Amino acid sequence: MPSVKYFFRVLKGMRFDKLNKMLTVVKEKSGHCKARTFCSMLWCTMRYGAGYYDYVMFGFYDMNGKQRNTYLTRVRNKKVCELMNDYSFAEEFDDKLRFNVRFSKYLKRQTLNGHTCTQEEFDDFLRDKTAFFAKPNHGSCGNGVEKLYVANFKDSAALLEYIRMKKLYIIEESLAQHPDMARLHPDSVNSIRIVTDLVDDVIHIAYVMVKMGRGGGCCDNTGQGGVICRVDEKNGRIISVATDDYFNVFDKHPDTGVSFVGYQLPMLDEAISLVKQAALEIPKMRHIGWDVAITPDGPAIIEGNEYPGTDLCQLAPHYPEKCGLWPYYKKLLKL
Repeated sequence: MPSVKYFFRVLKGMRFDKLNKMLTVVKEKSGHCKARTFCSMLWCTMRYGAGYYDYVMFGFYDMNGKQRNTYLTRVRNKKVCELMNDYSFAEEFDDKLRFNVRFSKYLKRQTLNGHTCTQEEFDDFLRDKTAFFAKPNHGSCGNGVEKLYVANFKDSAALLEYIRMKKLYIIEESLAQHPDMARLHPDSVNSIRIVTDLVDDVIHIAYVMVKMGRGGGCCDNTGQGGVICRVDEKNGRIISVATDDYFNVFDKHPDTGVSFVGYQLPMLDEAISLVKQAALEIPKMRHIGWDVAITPDGPAIIEGNEYPGTDLCQLAPHYPEKCGLWPYYKKLLKL
């Protein structure tokens, strides 16, 4: 059970506009009045270390205590991350320029440092390219990522000036997708999130999800409007409906009409093998969420996340059995 100090810290930092929005969502989904939900949220904060966003994402409003106690809440997730990761190495993941150098053999694409490259190096990168991705060096949830088209700029010097003005220093070749990944949403690079846990020299897979873009957007992150589904790691099939950051649920992709449950993702075994290799690169960082693209020639790592969130892996529409990841980590880490 979290400390009383933590409880009051949560109250102090509470954003009441967001809280009210979450109370409204619960009322719409369950019919519970806001006062009842607020009291239940406070109890779940004290008992399980759950924030009010946890409460809504996981569907705590429709669970008993035994079910709620199986969830990897924000407090428990922080504990797992601190136990498994030495955060003096965090910049190897947070700093995308460093990540691209350290994990270059797993990326399967050309990258460039837009801050330090010469015009000649940039021109060489652009050769035979009509478009590429440019990203901020630090960031999450796809914020700030742009797909830039060479034809939209007067010349390469103007394009490089734009990149530096916007501080989009991560320059990466656009990956071609495997047809079965592109079919989900062709305008974004749809990625597979695989979380690895290194314990006693054995790499365990905590969960697998697939993220897809929407509405012609180039990002697959739910923070940028994308949707996400749960995947069976044993056979690579999607085993849930999709949901987004607004608690909407989809049986089919809203743009392409692809039915989710039963959809076969390509090369998942190869993707898992690749991230297991990458997970050994920095043994002090044992709990990592990898985003992997699937190209026609095989998997390619997009990035690694040293603080995998709980929002991707325990969303209520994905777990109708109402059992979260806490038992997995209690057993794995002997908590």
